[in-house]
Formats: sequence, structure tokens, C-alpha cells
Amino acid sequence: IQAGELVTLLGPSGCGKTTLLRIIAGFVEQTEGVVKVGGRAIDDLPANERQVGVVFQNYALFPHMTTLENVCYGLACRGISRQAQQTRAREMLEMVQMSHLADRLPRELSGGQQQRLCIARALAMKPRVLLLDEPTSALDPKSTSHIEDLITELKETVTIVMVTHNIGQASRVSDYTAFLYLGELVEYGTTEKLFTVPDDKRTEEYLSRKFG
Repeated sequence: IQAGELVTLLGPSGCGKTTLLRIIAGFVEQTEGVVKVGGRAIDDLPANERQVGVVFQNYALFPHMTTLENVCYGLACRGISRQAQQTRAREMLEMVQMSHLADRLPRELSGGQQQRLCIARALAMKPRVLLLDEPTSALDPKSTSHIEDLITELKETVTIVMVTHNIGQASRVSDYTAFLYLGELVEYGTTEKLFTVPDDKRTEEYLSRKFG
């Protein structure tokens, strides 16, 4: 995956998509291979030192903290001054169009707003790679469209790897797509090619909804 690309991991449930994200993030240790960011192996680094941001499927927001405080939390853990935390957090909320909701609690936000908050929180840490796990699975079509627009804009500044079951979403937003099946990388290439002339029969069958 090259810098500035948006890559989608596509495949049926249980094929290894989220496991691969967790390996990249440092939550799971792989049995083979090497994870590199910027050409450097990061397998020996803990998750908080990998320059990898993660947006979880279940949001994982702190319910007792405001929108602004949720974004500041990771920065505070790194010992960044309160003023710098606030400045960075407000910049990120502005990026995701949520500055006006800085004082709201997560329960006062819609699903789409909570997801944008999660993205702002991840970006506040200045990651080189942003991992998105089913970022729109619980959202309505309008909120999904807004998140997809945001993701497309973000790839100008950060490399993105996204897990999705949504074939249409993968075709709309990703530059490259990887199709996984039963723990195997079956096929990887430009999204346009993979969706129009896949090399593997299993990819073709999945995209035509014959299984998965």
C-alpha cells in the first residue's frame, strides 16, 4: 500500500479482514510476515507508538466526556499541554464539521456524528495510517454518504485501510481493493480492475453475490 492510497479489505465474514487490521494496529501478533510503515518494520513497537490510528466499529467513545474531551484524551495521555490539546482537538473537529458540537456528550450525537468524532479523535494523533473497521455499518444512507465524502477527502493527508462488507462502498471510495477468503489474500489490484475483470473465480462469485 503506497502513501496516500485508500485500500479496502473486502470479503465474507470470518475471512480475516478485521484480524489484519488488528495486526497492523498492534493489537494482535501475527504468525508470519512483517508489518512496515514508511519502509520501517514496526512489529517491535507497541500499538501507541506505531503512528497508526484506528476507528472502531463500535465507536468506543468515553460516554462521560464531551466531544472535545474525547478528542483531547489521547493527546493528554502523550503529555501534551492542555492548550495544545485544545488547539489540536478543535482543528480536528473543524475538519469533520463538528466544531459546533464540542460540548455535547456522545449520547447527544447521531450515529454519523459519533463516527465523525471517532475519526477526529484518531486524526488528532497525527497517524501515518488510518484504519477504519466497517465505518458506516450502523449508519443510515445519508450519514453513510457524508462519511464516504469525508474519507475521500482524508486520503489527501493520510493513508487509509478500510474494512467493509459493502461492495458498493468499496467501489465508490477505494483506489485499490484486496479480496480475502478463509484467511487468504485471493486477489489485490485497482478497484476498477478487480470489480470489472477479476482474475480469480472466487472474487467474481463474491462480487456477484454468489457467496459471502
